[in-house]
Amino acid sequence: MDTRKYWLGLINLQGLGSRIIKNLLDYFGDAESIWKASQKELCKVRLIGTKRSQHIIKDREEIDLDYKVKRLNELGVEYLTLDDEEYPFLLENIYDPPPVIFYKGELTSRDLISLSIVGSRKCTAYGRKVANRLAASLADQGFTIISGLARGIDTAAHQGALKEGRTVGVLGSGIDVIYPPENDELVTEIEESGAVISSFPLGTAPHGNNFPKRNRIISGLSLGTIVVEAAKKSGSLITANLALQQGREVFAIPGDITKDQSVGTNDLIQTGAKLVQSIDDILIELPLDDWWERIDKTDQELKEEEKTDLSLQEAKVYDKIESVPQEFDKILATVDFSASQLNSILLKLEIKGLITQLAGNRFKRSS
Repeated sequence: MDTRKYWLGLINLQGLGSRIIKNLLDYFGDAESIWKASQKELCKVRLIGTKRSQHIIKDREEIDLDYKVKRLNELGVEYLTLDDEEYPFLLENIYDPPPVIFYKGELTSRDLISLSIVGSRKCTAYGRKVANRLAASLADQGFTIISGLARGIDTAAHQGALKEGRTVGVLGSGIDVIYPPENDELVTEIEESGAVISSFPLGTAPHGNNFPKRNRIISGLSLGTIVVEAAKKSGSLITANLALQQGREVFAIPGDITKDQSVGTNDLIQTGAKLVQSIDDILIELPLDDWWERIDKTDQELKEEEKTDLSLQEAKVYDKIESVPQEFDKILATVDFSASQLNSILLKLEIKGLITQLAGNRFKRSS
């Protein structure tokens, strides 16, 4: 039986934030035990009183877990829980990691080398240009660019990163509710070469109180946060403060002192954020060698584990498949097999769940 579905139940219980869910997990040990616990047992957990335990019992009776799993499958949505080894390492180590993250696209071990770029929705032309160029340059250096898919700086950062590498968009709504709606096409592009994620159940509307929760995920997924433009009171400054609380680096782009969009970033620099004039100002602050060593070790362990049950021919082809989509002809050029032989081997790897075939006769490693 799929016990992961009980995690879906937990995040659909009303009035339970990530900290209370953590208290429940610390007491019961796993999501299934929480789901099946009696009211008397629930009341033994810190912050779970009589009223809250009654709500939990009532909600459990009304939630169809199998239907929720079915809907995710229908929409092509994957999810990771705090119990899963693949759950992002940096996010897992913040104060209040989301119990479940939903995603479309692919999350990889290399997303450990990541930086978030955030800023004003009502950005200037200068801010948009800087965010786009900076994201492209950092993506070219191997960074995954994290942002919030909002209008303005976020959108420019995603677009810049897509030119050279990977980007991950974090929604403040359910993963099936794209906000803002004009970024629907951008979301599709990101899913093809990166990932779009959400910590909210399907169908969650983009309410204002969702965005601080989303912001902690943006900063939590990243080694550091770069603020390009921000007014004096801004969600981007919330993200920067969350990054500091999480022990991550904070960087800021200096701005025109006559513009409202520069007040927040210039204040950040005054209070200790690293001023950025080029990507070298960022690279010098990050111990990337240690992180790359961790990634290489993880990748090698996964590679050996995945290849255990492969034939020699399958292993040779699998070694050539990357986590980003590759065209059939490009794979063919790297192996000593005919087109028909390669087709047969790719089909076997797909059946084993190790690779995925995409539109345009392209292939990538499965998540």
